[in-house]
Amino acid sequence: MAFCGFFGFFVAVSRLNDPLIALSQQASLLTGLGYTWLAVYPLVKGRPEPRSPWLRGALTVLLMLVCVTYMTLLGGNLSRVDSLFEHMITPVAVLADFLLVGRNQRAVRWWYPVTWLGYPLLYLIYYVAADLTLYGRFLNPGRPSFPGVVAGFIVALTALGYLLYAFGRAKTRISPPGYAPNG
Repeated sequence: MAFCGFFGFFVAVSRLNDPLIALSQQASLLTGLGYTWLAVYPLVKGRPEPRSPWLRGALTVLLMLVCVTYMTLLGGNLSRVDSLFEHMITPVAVLADFLLVGRNQRAVRWWYPVTWLGYPLLYLIYYVAADLTLYGRFLNPGRPSFPGVVAGFIVALTALGYLLYAFGRAKTRISPPGYAPNG
């Protein structure tokens, strides 16, 4: 996942004038950094992964926001390599990692999905404060529909977070006896 995130980010940076204003590039960079940390974690801490799935969940929610928004509201053109990695390959890989690879989902807490909204909400504040127009067709603070669009995104991301939470709780119930997620 670190490779996917960094690859999408660096290909986009090489061709865009101001790549860091878009959530796609920020999410790709954060994914690269986050999964680099998860890769070196065993060397630093001596355990296969952190006890908490918070980072994996936060990145999954963020990347699903990028993927679904791009594919549904922005036309979903995946013909460029950077777009393919940023909007499809990396998000699907991160989702698969949360669902299939990570072993610590059973430690997910009920309040994690609310905190997973943190980065998308910070980006929204930045988007409005910087007066960006990247997503003006559907995310325009000057339109009367803006509060409803923001509310819709919050509800959808919260629902996704709680689906991930439910998956983690279900994984707790179906794990074999004696299963230890970190050892």
